[in-house]
Amino acid sequence: MPGAPGKPAPAASRRTASLALRLALGFALAFGSTALLVVGVQAVLAERFGHLVTRMSMEGQAEEIFDGLVLDAEKRVVGVQLDHGDAVGFDDFFANLKFRVLDGAGQVVASNEVDRRSLLADRALSAQPGFFGVVPFDGGDFFVAASERKVHGRPYVLQLARSDRFELLAREALTPAITETVLLLGTLSVLIFALAGALAVRSVLRPIRVAEQAARSVGGRNLAARLPEDPMPAEIRPLVQAFNGVLQRLERSFQEQERFIANAAHELKTPLALARARVETGLGSEEDRARLLQDLDTMGRQVQQLLQLAQVADAQAMRPTPLRPTEVAREVLDHLAFKAHRADVTLHLEEPAQDVLINADAGALFVLLKNLVENAIDFSPPGADVKVLLSSTGVSVEDRGPGIPPELRLQVFERFWRAPGQARTGSGLGLALVSEIALVHGWTVACAQGSGGGALFTVYWRP
Repeated sequence: MPGAPGKPAPAASRRTASLALRLALGFALAFGSTALLVVGVQAVLAERFGHLVTRMSMEGQAEEIFDGLVLDAEKRVVGVQLDHGDAVGFDDFFANLKFRVLDGAGQVVASNEVDRRSLLADRALSAQPGFFGVVPFDGGDFFVAASERKVHGRPYVLQLARSDRFELLAREALTPAITETVLLLGTLSVLIFALAGALAVRSVLRPIRVAEQAARSVGGRNLAARLPEDPMPAEIRPLVQAFNGVLQRLERSFQEQERFIANAAHELKTPLALARARVETGLGSEEDRARLLQDLDTMGRQVQQLLQLAQVADAQAMRPTPLRPTEVAREVLDHLAFKAHRADVTLHLEEPAQDVLINADAGALFVLLKNLVENAIDFSPPGADVKVLLSSTGVSVEDRGPGIPPELRLQVFERFWRAPGQARTGSGLGLALVSEIALVHGWTVACAQGSGGGALFTVYWRP
């Protein structure tokens, strides 16, 4: 049996993670994703940074070569002469460096090798300035950069090539530094993240603990307590407000229940005391016996209406089905025909021109119509008529009685309420029962003055 003592909790309950764990997992997932993103960005930067270093270095070397151009008497470039410091650097670090200086006709006029082939033979001379890329040459891959400069009005293109081994060396030099930096920043980030995550989880859970403590203080003797709303975060405040609304409705229902019990006890106390007194003193006449039976009938009616109120108050007990209200109304009039005949009241049923079908509990609808029609019979003078009008929008019951003043039309639906100065015996539960049945079905009920000056009660199927 679910929930029995000694039985293990369902698997779904055991798998439910706490809010703190969910927050921690969320933070961990966010941090892991960020770490992977940072590592990927660092790898891409390291890859591109090697290319960038190579290109910047080659641009600097190109400037040194341009500065070392050797001119003949006609101011034409005939070679390159580097100063001593640059020459030593080229010899020591750039032994596999290649450069070519081409004139405007595309002829190589200077080279650091005997080989005077263009390093960009497959590219037109006009498209070479600004080029940078990897070019295969003599069985190896070289980074080739081309730039242009005018010397005494003549254009020259410098082709500078460097083996890709230099990029590998630069990458090997940069990778350890980048790795150490990432590890250091990652360690610091983990520590900061853990501390910030713990503080964030505690901050998020603190209002929930406050609400939990306040909820524990709510009980049958303290229904007026409410959960605090002001310190709650915006995401939790609607839940707290909804819970407080439930408490308010529960408190109101509890108060109504207390009033209902007190009124019921008061209403039953007097008839019971009178019945007991008559039994103790003995039934001396037929009149005493008739009064005792009348009191017992009154108490039986009150008990029956109390049971019906308790039943309709539980919406789960209702069994709504599609039905025709005309058929239920006919049953009610047939049931009350004898009472109407004894009171000299005529019952009229005006049926709708078209067939009406509503979704309702048949028994509850019978009780609703019975109470309305019975109330109309009780307040109608002899010789009057009671009209029951059915339509697609609702049902109306009109009598020819004294009517209900406008200021009292809302009070007539209260439990145990009777109009001031009313001489007619009754429990004051009939119209309250009508209101409860309408409420549980989602209908609305209203009280107004009829065309003949009597009371007009209308129940609307659709609000």
